[in-house]
Amino acid sequence: MANWYVKRGTQTAGPLTLERLKELAAQGKIQNTDQVRKGEEGSFQQAGQIPGLIPVRDSETWDEFEVNTQPQTQTTTPKKNNTALIVILAIFAGGGLLIIPILLALILPAVQQAREAARRSISKNNLKQIGLAMHNYHETHRVFPPGGIETTEGKPYHSWQTMILPFVEQAPLYNRIDFDHPWTDPANQSLFQQEIPQYLNPAIEEKVSPEGLGLSHYVGNKLLLKTNGRTQIRNILDGTSNTIMAVETGDNFKSWGDPTNIEDPTALIGGGKKTSFRGGNHILLSDGSVRFISENIDPAVLKALSTPAGGEVVGDF
Repeated sequence: MANWYVKRGTQTAGPLTLERLKELAAQGKIQNTDQVRKGEEGSFQQAGQIPGLIPVRDSETWDEFEVNTQPQTQTTTPKKNNTALIVILAIFAGGGLLIIPILLALILPAVQQAREAARRSISKNNLKQIGLAMHNYHETHRVFPPGGIETTEGKPYHSWQTMILPFVEQAPLYNRIDFDHPWTDPANQSLFQQEIPQYLNPAIEEKVSPEGLGLSHYVGNKLLLKTNGRTQIRNILDGTSNTIMAVETGDNFKSWGDPTNIEDPTALIGGGKKTSFRGGNHILLSDGSVRFISENIDPAVLKALSTPAGGEVVGDF
């Protein structure tokens, strides 16, 4: 069965099954102007030109799994203000160069806030792409990937982030991995040295381990993504919108190929835990949505969000 791909602007989502493609179109999440391609090669064509794909009612939006980059900002040409120019020239003429440090002190915090907001947006989008990949994996295999694959002797083989590589536009890399050998095997090592953009938070400078392995700044929830597990959506009895799938972390990074890159979210979130952004962590919920939760979250609520079938009541968070 051929894979399908959807392209909007510079971003491409896929691979998708034909059924999933039609489902997204029926929900209004694919526009007439989106580009669609069948198969791994060939040219894209407008979705509206594919008979029977786009219903009469069109939608302008993506869902929570939308593959975004930083939102484009529209710039407008500021109106000329001759009065302001005259005042500035007068200040400089009167020895007003002393005002420059004051202006810098006022401008720099705003610049730093803008940069942090941009980094937050990218990290949030990374988690959205991971969520989309997890659900595409589930649609293909009828289960979510295991948190890690180990032999019966407990020897670690491969990670959940390795298993979803084809769904984060890394199919060529995935196809080069020898799954008959562990990720630490010399035959595989050069592959796991590569950096995967979707696994890297721009707020963190550390992208490669001392051993030269590509790191991940996101950790799977080991209560959901269990070692050698085969969790299905129907097993998440607490509800997909109330169960954490992955967490943005601030330290102790592991390689994206490491099968042990899973943890109980309660060990990563809360007071005293290091975060990449001030005040808390982004989390990926099992329905694909992304939330920013405070480091001061009620521990009982965090515990309830961490368990897929604990039966706890989740309050506001």
